[in-house]
Amino acid sequence: MKKWIVYSLVLLLAFDRAQAADNTKNNQKTQFDDSPVCEPVPVSKCWKRLADYLEKAKPPQNEREFGEQLFSYIMMAKLAYWARDFSDAKKFNLLAVDLSKKRKFTGRDADMSASIVGIMININLANLALSTREYAEALGYLDQYSSIWGKLGKPEGEPDELVLMRCAALIGLQRASEAEVLLEQLLKKLNFSGRAPWEANPIGLEPVNPYESGRRIAAHFMREGKHEKALVLLQSMEQKRAQTISQMPKEPVAGGYWATHGEPTALLDDQAAIYLKLGRDAEAEPLLRASLLVQEKKAGKRLPLVLTRLAELSQRKGQIAEADALMLRAKAIPKQEQWEKIDPLAQTLGYLD
Repeated sequence: MKKWIVYSLVLLLAFDRAQAADNTKNNQKTQFDDSPVCEPVPVSKCWKRLADYLEKAKPPQNEREFGEQLFSYIMMAKLAYWARDFSDAKKFNLLAVDLSKKRKFTGRDADMSASIVGIMININLANLALSTREYAEALGYLDQYSSIWGKLGKPEGEPDELVLMRCAALIGLQRASEAEVLLEQLLKKLNFSGRAPWEANPIGLEPVNPYESGRRIAAHFMREGKHEKALVLLQSMEQKRAQTISQMPKEPVAGGYWATHGEPTALLDDQAAIYLKLGRDAEAEPLLRASLLVQEKKAGKRLPLVLTRLAELSQRKGQIAEADALMLRAKAIPKQEQWEKIDPLAQTLGYLD
């Protein structure tokens, strides 16, 4: 199940509970009953029906109502963000901030609950700021997050995703040297042979695939002109990936290993992209051929990219007939029209492709 569907269901649950109470009181169905929210995929204004309902809702009177309304605004901000309604997403997040300030957290874990709410909202606002290139604003939200994270007494330091977000903001502010120090530190702690969690939190930061982090760092090295450093990193990661897969237990484990997640040829394709950029076609070609074999067997989504790059190589070698055949194959593959999750790091710490 896609994570955004989980978010939608959680939001619907809160909405349905409030609506059910109204229906019981009024003994009638309303136009909101049995209606999906942002399904099958988030599109602009798909969240508006919920927003209209919450706008008319009475101010919360007790802890439960505060919790439901606060959570609803947080989740609706997520839906607006995924639908790329960025200004509305910010408005809902700020409404959640205002509501959280009015809420009186009670119980033994009151401070922890308040901190978790603050973390959720700050991470939403930071992602939003990165997506709209408001890098100084993003850094401010990340600093607030770090402050809350520190108060929770986390000894292992900032989560990997937070480090990547901070680096993306620093690069956007033309502070790449500061970002690189953090990226080098992150590289040292990435566990390429580790197991992936079988379940992720539905809100807040998610565990980051170390291979995806490494690919972003290699792309940054490449953009900074450190081509050999990027290549050494990618080659090392591919070796660790292959070694981890060869040593995995025969019996499946919950969550599996990070080495089996993501596109199996991504590291080969990234190396080939660097070689092509440097004009080292002879070194790029075997990597692309190896990638092509895997992509053809699995009907991978990177197949058109690999075919196109091979066509460009053939064109440069004067093998026009082969180049044309490869391009025809690439163009004949139907484009997969599907919703793409927003990558807030794409503009400053994106991948090579």
